[in-house]
Amino acid sequence: MITDRFEEWKERQRLAGVEQGMERGMAQGRLEGERRLVLRVIQHRFGELPAGYRLRLQSASQAELEDLADRVLDASSLDELFR
Repeated sequence: MITDRFEEWKERQRLAGVEQGMERGMAQGRLEGERRLVLRVIQHRFGELPAGYRLRLQSASQAELEDLADRVLDASSLDELFR
């Protein structure tokens, strides 16, 4: 009986871990997709992105990427965009 309960608990924990891992992976995938889209829009507007700006883009959070996506429409230069 205790062994059965332990096995059930262990399986629930395993499934919770799998679900958490899947959610984390999907969130990372969405973030990477946003990053690629923002990069494409920036490059379309301003041409190839210099390495320093590319590094900043690679380390940007989701909120920062959303901000860049909004500001790329009005920025007149990369310096202005990445202020």
